[in-house]
Amino acid sequence: MVERDHLAISPKGEDAKGERSAEEIRQDIAAKRESITDTVDRLSDKVQRTFDWRTYVAEYPLLAFGLAIGAGLLVSRMFIPKPTPRERILDALAETVEDLKERFGEYIEAVPTAKKSAIGTTVKAAATGVLTKAATDFVKNKIIAQRHDQEAAQDNGRTRGIPIH
Repeated sequence: MVERDHLAISPKGEDAKGERSAEEIRQDIAAKRESITDTVDRLSDKVQRTFDWRTYVAEYPLLAFGLAIGAGLLVSRMFIPKPTPRERILDALAETVEDLKERFGEYIEAVPTAKKSAIGTTVKAAATGVLTKAATDFVKNKIIAQRHDQEAAQDNGRTRGIPIH
């Protein structure tokens, strides 16, 4: 392989010694500065054209409209409050009661009554009320038992010195 001792590149027309006058060096620096300035200006213009959203909106209005709607929906979802655990429990309880009312309402409707009288309607309403109360008490007792079990587990963790998070 050939070893190189001198790696500097000298412009055409210069002697091998690399001696240039100060004026030539200044002119070379000025030319390179101007070239760099032109290149930066061209890149700046190209970047501005690339990221000019008005041009894209003008060329693709439906796509821009769809993106705006999607972004709006995404941002609006961030501000919807999440239900608290109490609200989730109450919602589940309400759904359970409604399901039980529908289920037992069919049985109550099937009870034959001699006449459509106020007594028959009252009996149906009372039976529905009793069933709804029983279902509500059942779910309430389940929730209380679950909470009691959690508290007992926490108390056991404290007595053993296990940190509860």
